Amino acid sequence: MFTDMHLVFLILVVTTICFLVPRFRADLVAVHALLALLLTGLITVPEAFAGFANSVVIMVAALFIVGEGVFQSGLAQKAGDLLVKSTKNSEWKLTIFMLLLVAVLSGFISNTGTVAILLPVVVSLSRQMQLHPGKLLIPLAFASSMGGALTLIGTAPNLIASQSLADAGYGALSFFSFTPVGLTMLFTGILYLWFVGRRLLDKPIEDRTGNSTKFDAAELIEQYGVSDFIHTVKVPVNSELIGRTIKQLHLPATYNITVLEAIKKDRKPLSKITGRPKSIRITVDPSYIIESGDIFLIYADEDAIEKLAADTGLIRQKDSLYQLEEAHLAEVILTPRSRLLNQSIKQVKFRAKYGLSVLAMKHQFSEAKRFTKDEILLYGDSILVHGKWKDINLLSAEKNDTVVLKSAAEETDLANQTQKSMVAGLILLGMLITMVFEWVPAVVAIVIAAVLMVLTGCVRQTDQAYQSINWQTVILIACMLPMATALENTGGVTFMSEGLINSLGAIGPLAVLAGLYGITSLFSQFISNTATAVLLFPVAILTAEQMAVSPIPMVMAVAFSSSMAFATPVATPPNAMVMAAGKYTFLDFVRVGVPLQLLIAVVAIVLLPLFFPF
Repeated sequence: MFTDMHLVFLILVVTTICFLVPRFRADLVAVHALLALLLTGLITVPEAFAGFANSVVIMVAALFIVGEGVFQSGLAQKAGDLLVKSTKNSEWKLTIFMLLLVAVLSGFISNTGTVAILLPVVVSLSRQMQLHPGKLLIPLAFASSMGGALTLIGTAPNLIASQSLADAGYGALSFFSFTPVGLTMLFTGILYLWFVGRRLLDKPIEDRTGNSTKFDAAELIEQYGVSDFIHTVKVPVNSELIGRTIKQLHLPATYNITVLEAIKKDRKPLSKITGRPKSIRITVDPSYIIESGDIFLIYADEDAIEKLAADTGLIRQKDSLYQLEEAHLAEVILTPRSRLLNQSIKQVKFRAKYGLSVLAMKHQFSEAKRFTKDEILLYGDSILVHGKWKDINLLSAEKNDTVVLKSAAEETDLANQTQKSMVAGLILLGMLITMVFEWVPAVVAIVIAAVLMVLTGCVRQTDQAYQSINWQTVILIACMLPMATALENTGGVTFMSEGLINSLGAIGPLAVLAGLYGITSLFSQFISNTATAVLLFPVAILTAEQMAVSPIPMVMAVAFSSSMAFATPVATPPNAMVMAAGKYTFLDFVRVGVPLQLLIAVVAIVLLPLFFPF
């Protein structure tokens, strides 16, 4: 007989399969699952939308704003600067200090944002110290996941664990409930990554990597293979193009070319007096007005540049010494949750949005190639862009969609950044103290901190506060909570709980805890750790109640296991983010992550009953 419980499990199985398909967004899958439960009558309308009023959802959204304040104020960047100052060309210091720093930051703000801040710093330091970045970036991602498990607010599953226990009548967890076990896991992980992990990731340094401690534009141009597409042309006297703007020529549409830079003589009085005229280099935008004698650096293939010269009379400079200005180049990677994914360069209007030209791109596991306007941006892509240094810096500040990995652009002038970083630090400290001493409910403390970040200008605009919220995570949590409700209403939770007890209960609660940890660990390698935790917390609580033991160690086992996902590049956003930058393969994560996964599991299973007795 096909019962309501069978229908819930059917919806759950279909939802899980959809989570595994990369082309399906996790939040949209969760919305469809919610609608399926509602339309089949498995949950009521109030139950369906109760998740949106859940305090955990509010806390997660507000924490994104708090994290944005930490990033925009420069507080997180100061932590990156501290990493640079503390390494002193020592691989030991770089590795250990990097792991500790990313873990501490991830305990209080988004681990994805923390990795976005430190990723370019670590890559730059790797180049300076002649280390392959792949030796450090997987440890960076893994440490961010371990750090997120240190505190109540470090990761969404910890917040949901506390709320689940409170709803079941066992009281909420304190701010540092996770810390003793989390710290042991962290130090175990650091030891493993130093003595074992880095040896498994030891890769030969690329031919040009590390030859200079400075940004090397020639290296990027070579890696992306764009040198054959850079051409130099000169505007002759009396050219019909003089006085016209670049936009009026419709060069991209007509010839499929991009004008990158203009070089002209300095006509200032000082140059005339000294008799040593200097060249002025200008990054060309559509409004640039062409003048006689201008020399343009153009990005095009050979046929296009020949046709342009024939049609317009521009003179090609065959043996020009001019090269692209290195301050105008940057290598950019897309974040795992970037809004640019699965769209073409043309669709996202990249140049109009960022003021930058895309020169070339590298798909994951593929060679670099010149981009086409219809080229689809995919997960794991990296791109080479050209533009004004201020636009590169603005793109660098955009952590939700992109991470600027390599750039020689000047730093933006933020005169009040030190003051804002101090304000952001005080707000964050105040929030933590308030939560530790429980002066007000955790959700109130976090929301107040988020509001203060906006009012004090640490988040410069209210719109940026809204944009900083990862709505995919918020919607995912809100829509998956009713799935847990449906499982409880139809007996699905009881069914899974009894299955655990019947298979492992005879051995004892420790075996059941290990079983819960293993099931959670398996699911979290492929689907969202948040979704996994939401579904299994009720199972953990009911299983403990049926065995007449405390549910706290069971719930914490699920929370820790859902966050400790190391075996695949899709297990967590930080794993996905470092994959392109470190030039990793899927097997790199398996080779390094699986032993760490097992080692951390042993630590958790042994320690949880000691700190939280059954």
